[in-house]
Amino acid sequence: MGHRPNPVCPPAETCCPFNTPAYAAGLGHLGAVEMHASGRFPVLRRPVPGTSLLDGVGPWPYLWVGVPSDLDALRDDFRHLVTLTVVTHPGYVPKAIVGDAVLLKQHFVYDPALAPPAMSRRARARVRRCEAAGTFEVASDREAWQEMTDVYAGLVRRRRLTGSLFDMPGSHFEAVADLDESVCFRVRDAAGIGAMACGVVFGGLLQILHTATSESGLTWNASYLLMHGLQTYARELGVRLLLGGMPESGTDGLHIFKRRWVNSYAPVYLLRIVNDPDRYAALCSGASAHASFFPAYRNRP
Repeated sequence: MGHRPNPVCPPAETCCPFNTPAYAAGLGHLGAVEMHASGRFPVLRRPVPGTSLLDGVGPWPYLWVGVPSDLDALRDDFRHLVTLTVVTHPGYVPKAIVGDAVLLKQHFVYDPALAPPAMSRRARARVRRCEAAGTFEVASDREAWQEMTDVYAGLVRRRRLTGSLFDMPGSHFEAVADLDESVCFRVRDAAGIGAMACGVVFGGLLQILHTATSESGLTWNASYLLMHGLQTYARELGVRLLLGGMPESGTDGLHIFKRRWVNSYAPVYLLRIVNDPDRYAALCSGASAHASFFPAYRNRP
């Protein structure tokens, strides 16, 4: 068993690892890290294709908005960026007018303080078969993190995600592994690794960043043992388990699978901040400035 992060820490708004430069530095495929002058949080600065302009995005998977002044800082202190696209943390509902805030998705949440989610007979049988075939481990040594990187890379290839937001570089996994709050999970049988997951524990939460099943794990439903193990781990630590939301390309089958492990949901909002409306409109020529994708000039055919 690997180390277990201590869930007893300051409130999440003061200890969220996604708001640190060390974590953001692993997201180089999104942009260059630019910390707010206060040092409270980063944004990732990126060039606007075909121009000398810059825009920015918040850290993936979200930025924790700790105090109202964070919203003011996002609106007022990055004026050199044409636009700023920021996903806020699960459960946060923007109350102030900061650009344009829209509901992005619902995060799947398992809260051990609530009644457990009901499982079908078929799902329970699959878990039992997985428990008989393999083991669930907490294994956060360097070897486990390399295995996580490799299994995830296999998932990217299998799902044709190369070059997308989810094509995470090795530096991302290295940055997560270096966090004191990080934890890695592994499911394996006699043939090897069946599934893995990684995340961070902070402020009474276990935020899962990635889950990935190997080719061999697909043949024996290793993901069932992985999810069952994550629930058990969260109960033992007394933390809420956040499993992320549904990707745009997510299938009905994936939605059903994720839903069976949770007993709550938390809204996630997208802040769409336009610092230079005239320039934004010009960049969007040929694309609607009100398109659902933001910024619209990055959504051209």
